[in-house]
Amino acid sequence: MFRALFIIFAGWIILLPSLHAQIQVELKISRRFFMTYEPVVATVSITNRAGRDIVLQDADNQKWFSFSIFNGDDSPVGPRDLNYQVSPLTIPAGQTLKRKVNLNELYPINEFGLYRIRASVYFAELHKYFSSVPVSIEISEGKLIWQQVVGVPEGQEGAGTNRVISLLSFRLPDQNQLYVRVEDREAGIVYCNHSIGRLLESGPPQALLDLQNQIHLLQLVGPATYGYTKVGLNGELLEQSSYNQVKSRPHLKKQANGNVTVVGGQMEQPKDQVQSNVPKLSDRPAGLPEH
Repeated sequence: MFRALFIIFAGWIILLPSLHAQIQVELKISRRFFMTYEPVVATVSITNRAGRDIVLQDADNQKWFSFSIFNGDDSPVGPRDLNYQVSPLTIPAGQTLKRKVNLNELYPINEFGLYRIRASVYFAELHKYFSSVPVSIEISEGKLIWQQVVGVPEGQEGAGTNRVISLLSFRLPDQNQLYVRVEDREAGIVYCNHSIGRLLESGPPQALLDLQNQIHLLQLVGPATYGYTKVGLNGELLEQSSYNQVKSRPHLKKQANGNVTVVGGQMEQPKDQVQSNVPKLSDRPAGLPEH
């Protein structure tokens, strides 16, 4: 379903006391709760405390960089691909290097429930693993608020196949978020599960399909403020902008030629480039080694 990259399950590894560790490993995940198929981006920080430059590389039949993941039943979750290569990494004395990893792309963690995650680094010189403190996340599903099955038009990638476009709301501790998911259920492919912004409870978002079956969304995100999003049939986040309700309330309108436009309101924040904080499932976070 996803493009597997390079991480391997390393087994349950005892955390070495940081007081004596020559390598300090820290794992951070932005939040605890995620929707199924949503990118789970982990940031791993590796600090060299050895007092000299060190080289991290595969040795002793061990991969120098790995994760261990356990579900709520304490059963290990294996990686999507066991065959990967990680280039050696040199860390100067006292320096910290960071890597970002989309765990959902590397491990099948789309089942509902709790997952406990560690990042581990193998230091061949000492024949030891150094591991992070475990981080727990929970995976659950959102509430379906709109869904449509559409065909992919001629001339587009995947022409002749179908897409299921779904809008879902997902409750986070501080707010409700709107997600758009695009999938080919017959092929078992989820192209995206974008979190596209806050969703107020004053009413559902407006959704329209254009002539190419691309989805256009308009949602109330704050007082008299609306967010507009356009998503393609292969999960591309094509456009995002903000509109203020000035003299009239903005709304989507389908033109006679099949195009969809925002009518009314005033554009507040046009964006020439798509928001960088909305990752796709197919995104490869910066810093990952080549497969």
